[in-house]
Amino acid sequence: MKHTSFLSALLLSCLLTSCFSSQPTRDHTFRVIGYLPASRVDTGRIPFAYLTSINYAFGIPTPDGSGALMPIPRPDTLHALVTAAHAHGVEVFISVGGWSLGDGGGNDTRYEVLASSPASRTRFCASVMEVVRTFQLDGADIDWEYPDPVEPSSSNYVLLMRELKDSLHAEGKLLTTAVVSRGDRWGYGIKNEAFAVADWVNIMAYDDSYSGYNFTIAPHSPYWLAVRAFDYWVDDRGLPAEKAVMGVPFYGRGPGRGGAYRQLLAQGADPQADVYDSIYYNGIKTMRQKTRLAMTRGSGIMIWEISEDTTGTNSLLRAIHEELTGTK
Repeated sequence: MKHTSFLSALLLSCLLTSCFSSQPTRDHTFRVIGYLPASRVDTGRIPFAYLTSINYAFGIPTPDGSGALMPIPRPDTLHALVTAAHAHGVEVFISVGGWSLGDGGGNDTRYEVLASSPASRTRFCASVMEVVRTFQLDGADIDWEYPDPVEPSSSNYVLLMRELKDSLHAEGKLLTTAVVSRGDRWGYGIKNEAFAVADWVNIMAYDDSYSGYNFTIAPHSPYWLAVRAFDYWVDDRGLPAEKAVMGVPFYGRGPGRGGAYRQLLAQGADPQADVYDSIYYNGIKTMRQKTRLAMTRGSGIMIWEISEDTTGTNSLLRAIHEELTGTK
């Protein structure tokens, strides 16, 4: 029995090692993907050995709906990040969009307009490709929050993704997308046709306030939400498990406040717990549990966002890595 466990751990370790090679990921090896806002990049502090991919956040479409992108924030920082990441065999993607797309939290008008015509979709794809080539990126992540579950929004999302995939794949690059945690009305805005287009799907299983829950007074990312997210996207909707990447938070939320995991620890939070002074977060035990779930039912872990982690034995990234490799 011990011999079998050792071989299993050895095999997983070998698979992870292949992730850290100098070549972009092209197989179904377990992924560890960290979002990183441009203003928080410090290449000297990024634990590249624990990651397979970094999503640089964010590229923002221009407000005119033409499909052009605004200048990428901190371009020198992105160049430095790509150089450092590639030296460690870690991919870098440009993530386009986000909750604060440019017109207020959750206002996705820029995506709705640019996706509505062939001309602006084509210009958007050309703009993204220019960024990918300029910075020698490994692909793009589309963070449209969220396509509406009605026409033409949901079909325009698929059309935009298909055209961008064709452009990226033609140059050996990857396309990913971020989606809501489960099947409220926004989940239905992602048509099943999109599953065949994306190389993988980042499931944002946090900031949950569905089914009457309010994340100001209840956990915003409990373990059961991760389970329900896999139930919805994989079991109910048919997203292939090898494309299902589970999102986890490196921050906490409470009544009108919150903070990064590292800040909560500095204030006295227990790294093994999930709540401190009415602020809910994912501690090491829950992060390990979610990692085991993702290993069983999906193909990776996605983090928003890695600069909110701490270092040393209480690091959440380290806990994820130790769970994957069977090490302590």
